[in-house]
Amino acid sequence: MQKPGGIIALLDEACMFPKSTHETFSQKLYQTFKTNKRFVKPKLSRTDFTIAHYAGEVQYQSDQFLDKNKDYVVPEHQDLLGASKCSFVAGLFPPVPDAAKSAKFSSIGSRFKLQLQSLMETLNSTEPHYIRCVKPNNLLKPAIFENMNVMQQLRCGGVLEAIRISCAGYPTRRTFFEFISRFKILAPEAVTGRDPEKVMCSKILEKMGLVGYQVREGLTYIYFSRLL
Repeated sequence: MQKPGGIIALLDEACMFPKSTHETFSQKLYQTFKTNKRFVKPKLSRTDFTIAHYAGEVQYQSDQFLDKNKDYVVPEHQDLLGASKCSFVAGLFPPVPDAAKSAKFSSIGSRFKLQLQSLMETLNSTEPHYIRCVKPNNLLKPAIFENMNVMQQLRCGGVLEAIRISCAGYPTRRTFFEFISRFKILAPEAVTGRDPEKVMCSKILEKMGLVGYQVREGLTYIYFSRLL
């Protein structure tokens, strides 16, 4: 059985039929995702739909979804404007990927998926670090903390969910070499040049009394249920 496509795939499919409307598109969504726990059909609307994101529910209005998804630049126009001698105009129309040019139907949604795929490939090839800023109050004054405001920012930013997932598992991990280098002072008799690193780590853990649910030994890492 073929797995049903996502919302963007169904939107592209609806745009390929001239008689499709936002009502028929919405009905297709209701039928396809009626058993999906992340998809909710509002009781007082026949065209809106709600998606339960991790930060909360967001309701979308499907009006003009089809028109906006078809509002794309014709490839010939893209090439013409991209070859402009004006650097500003040429910068507004960068080269289109070959995958988008070869597609039978190029839409805003399909281009967004290609951009998202490119972004994920870039993130997976690097080690990104994030700085998350929280606004303590709406008055823009120091030493004032609005608890509900701060909690809402942490919840919508996924911080609370990340902490919950981290606490439910093993948030701290170290390689065998790192663990031995840092904690060998606690059990110097266990650190010999003859035993494998994993065996020496096990002896140090036994000396420290870390057993059972508190720690797990992998192939190359030691995982801890508490921060070390």
